[in-house]
This record gives sequence, C-alpha cells and structure tokens, in this order.
Amino acid sequence: MKKTRKIYLYTRFERFWHWLQALFIICLLITGLEVHGSFSLLGFQTAVSIHNFIGLSWLVLFAFFVFWLFTTGEWKQYIPTTKKLLMWLFTTPTESSRVGPIRLKNHPVPSTTPCSA
Repeated sequence: MKKTRKIYLYTRFERFWHWLQALFIICLLITGLEVHGSFSLLGFQTAVSIHNFIGLSWLVLFAFFVFWLFTTGEWKQYIPTTKKLLMWLFTTPTESSRVGPIRLKNHPVPSTTPCSA
C-alpha cells in the first residue's frame, strides 16, 4: 500500500484564525439574538457580557491578523491582478467541481480525494 502524507495548503495560524473566527461569529449570533429577545438561553445580562467580551476579543484577534499579514508579506495575495483573475477563470481543483466559469485544464495540484462524476 502506498504511504500518503498530508499537505497543508494553509499555515497553522491561518487555520486557527479561520476556526476561531467561525466560533466567535456563531457565539456573537447566539448572544446577539438573545439580547434582541428572540429567545432566552443564558439570560439577558449574561448574554450581553459574553457578547461584549467576544466582540472585543474578535477585535484583538483581527489586530493580530493584520499584524501577521504585514509582517509575513501575506498581504500581497489580496491585491487583485489580471493574472489571478485569469487563473480563477481557467483552473479547477478537481474534475467534478469548478472554481471559475471556464474549464480548460485541470488544477496543477492533484486531488487527494477520489471524484465521482
């Protein structure tokens, strides 16, 4: 049997940032709906306290993210270019799914999961 190895497309910090941000948004939604009066789960005062704490924590996390972007040079990937637009238009990650509206060739990195057409 052929041994496989994991290849991470994103750094550990990018994965951490993504999942923590998702958790914060879900918590903010739940506490925000409770503060609004849509339901009662934690109690108004507790929901307000949690909502304020998570909101400020999210702001601090965002500041760290911006700092990370500029210190590592990752900010360059967010500048729109014609080359990136053309890559988006003409590349696909797998045979069965499509990134851009036009499919001329396969994605340069082979898929690790089998595709069913």
